[in-house]
Amino acid sequence: MYVEECVDAICHVVEHADKDLNTYNLGTRTTTSVTAIADLISEEMVLDPEYSYTGGDRGWTGDIPKMRLSIEKLSSLGWEPSMSSHEAVRRSARDLIAELAPEHATTTDS
Repeated sequence: MYVEECVDAICHVVEHADKDLNTYNLGTRTTTSVTAIADLISEEMVLDPEYSYTGGDRGWTGDIPKMRLSIEKLSSLGWEPSMSSHEAVRRSARDLIAELAPEHATTTDS
């Protein structure tokens, strides 16, 4: 989830929820994988790394291979994410590259 959308969702809950204490899942309606995240970041950094998976099918002890939080409660308040997980990762990578290495920043959107 992109940080601006996270803050927007929190503000939306504060403004629209009817209780003093509220618990909501924040997220997108999509999922991604570690490999997809690495691929997206590598593309933005113009890198072609070799991946090494050392944790087997499970990743590491305690790892959750697939997790998706329901955002239906948040949606019922009228808030929806505008970005997919992949779009959020790509935008975050671009933002960080622009801040940390502006000479490598791209200007195209996907």
